Amino acid sequence: MVSLFVFMFFIVLVSFFLSFSRFLNCLIILENFNILILLFCLLCNGFDNHMLFVVLMVISTVEIIVGLVVLTRVWECSNLLELVGFY
Repeated sequence: MVSLFVFMFFIVLVSFFLSFSRFLNCLIILENFNILILLFCLLCNGFDNHMLFVVLMVISTVEIIVGLVVLTRVWECSNLLELVGFY
């Protein structure tokens, strides 16, 4: 099970570096990484207390919300960036 996690981690890591140029692609890859961590945490804990799973779920939700807020703010300012000449 750990080898499967390491394999999936390297796939997510390589895809993150391949899509590093676009912010939305990075957000999607980070969300896949969050899901991978949550699944690994859920499988490793088994029937134990799922407090770590709940904490990681809250942290990943806040991370994605902040990323989407930043994305919408940049998207709103994209017209201003085109006027200045930044692409």
